[in-house]
Amino acid sequence: MDIKKKFGKRLREIRTRKELTQEKMAEGIGIQPENYSRIENGLSFPKPENLVKISEILNIEISELFQFSHINDYKTIVNTIIEKLQKDPETTLITYKFLKSLGKI
Repeated sequence: MDIKKKFGKRLREIRTRKELTQEKMAEGIGIQPENYSRIENGLSFPKPENLVKISEILNIEISELFQFSHINDYKTIVNTIIEKLQKDPETTLITYKFLKSLGKI
């Protein structure tokens, strides 16, 4: 996976954890939503001045946007899933049905 894809995946992860929409991010940065979507999809990379705006909107250090090693960390994955299941009944139902169809529960 190249750096733009990793960056986009990390950005999406942080944005959704902060419960922000792509539209709100684009508005805060001052770019079109389509351009923001391209960043999260790993098709383009933000300008340096927009990296600063992104970190300010998300209230994080710029360096956190480039911390990719956690993506494969088991505890992080489990905590992320649990947090999502607790906040989103629809996702919980879909996950339950999926696991049941696999015979896992």
